Amino acid sequence: MDKTKIKVIMAAAEMEPLAKVGGLGDVVGSLPKALLKLGAEVKVFLPFYGSIDARKFRIKSLKKNIKLEIDGRQDNFDLYQTKLPGGVTVFLVKHQNFATKDIYVGSRKYFKKGKSASSRKDDDVERFVFFSKAVVEAIKNLKLKADVIHCHDWHTALIPTFIDEYSLKDRNFKNISSLYTIHNLASQGITSLDITDYAALNYNLTPALMEDYYDRDGGKIDSMKVGILSADHINTVSPNYAKEILSKEYGANLESYLLRRKKNLSGILNGIDVNFFNPQKDKAIKSKYGVSDFSLGKAKNKEDLQKISKLDKTDAPLFGLVTRLVKQKGLDILLPALEVLLKKYDFQLVVLGTGQKDLETGFQALAKKYPTKVKANITFDAALAQKIYAASDFFLMPSKFEPCGLGQMIAMRYGTVPVVRSTGGLKDTVINNKTGIVFKKYTQVEMKKALEASLRLYRNKGKLKKMIQLIMKQDFSWDVSAREYLKLYKKLK
Repeated sequence: MDKTKIKVIMAAAEMEPLAKVGGLGDVVGSLPKALLKLGAEVKVFLPFYGSIDARKFRIKSLKKNIKLEIDGRQDNFDLYQTKLPGGVTVFLVKHQNFATKDIYVGSRKYFKKGKSASSRKDDDVERFVFFSKAVVEAIKNLKLKADVIHCHDWHTALIPTFIDEYSLKDRNFKNISSLYTIHNLASQGITSLDITDYAALNYNLTPALMEDYYDRDGGKIDSMKVGILSADHINTVSPNYAKEILSKEYGANLESYLLRRKKNLSGILNGIDVNFFNPQKDKAIKSKYGVSDFSLGKAKNKEDLQKISKLDKTDAPLFGLVTRLVKQKGLDILLPALEVLLKKYDFQLVVLGTGQKDLETGFQALAKKYPTKVKANITFDAALAQKIYAASDFFLMPSKFEPCGLGQMIAMRYGTVPVVRSTGGLKDTVINNKTGIVFKKYTQVEMKKALEASLRLYRNKGKLKKMIQLIMKQDFSWDVSAREYLKLYKKLK
């Protein structure tokens, strides 16, 4: 074994292509591969969900009946292993907790301003507390060596606490530093105080857990809070989001704890898979193209999407929207702005996504009112998403908050100008009038102005062409992000 290599163990609830719901799965699927290319040694722990195809991914049994104390009794789990394309070793924790085909079994509840935060039903929190303890038990059982354990989001927030407690008896854990990545602060993994008994954790032995336990915030334990207080370093998925969450507006009731850890808090922008999101190779789109021939390529893709969507074949600007249909994504200011402007201007809109019923209904009503100008696809279709990225002139991301955002990066890769609000990773990646259209205030008026600015830009063909050439040359590859993570791991070693 090369002792000079940085040795990293990651733990997460999602990892593409094995199990994915959202952006977390993309990150954990891509970052380890990029780190391996840079010479790091990376192993990933993931629950073995019932939906994971053991034959397809050539998953093999590694160790049976690994014991752990949980819920006042001795339980056990099995450990499986596979190696994904790109060379990443994945350990899968098999237990009845993860036998379901669903990654999450509780409904997602976000923090609401002025109210106690709640992110998942207790059964989901218990499942991932079990997983977190199983990861640490597996490290102990397999005698795995690591410089850093990299924990992702609330699901694995208790791992640094488990490591602290295990290190009191096992010297191997004394050498492992912990990095805790916040993908979305609004989802926190809150549950009742008796989770400490369930996990067989002694809250008097580890300061972070002790503080949260004795705070007794409504008789709750906040997984995210414990992760923030216990990890050696905390990072977010964009530099600007790391600054924003120190404020009351974005801190989701945890800003005081984040301010306390400010010196150990940083942001690293997520990347995208530039091989997959590549208009020169994308098999899902009608016409492939690059920087040199984007005009013809995008025109053909636009015509194809218009045909599929049964929209008028016209040179009018086409806006794309691929997202979860929730208010966080700025859709409560976008819909009324669109309703006003569609009466006044000639442009088209293609929507793809599912979410809140009122927003789904809102876009469906807009499509019914303007059937040759608006198409609302209330579903998810990966191939159609690619077509929208390639065909659109502008891509809409007016988010209320956005830890990182991948849509704007993908859009730029396809030569589609992003229209975004200046928040989180959107602020880090899009420069107004240079690489997109950016507005600041979260209001319908500002949204309307941004849409009108897009329409003016569309008429200025020379400026638009220069912007498209520039945005297609932006480097949002995981190689860039992985280098930043490698620097951080070396500091923590």
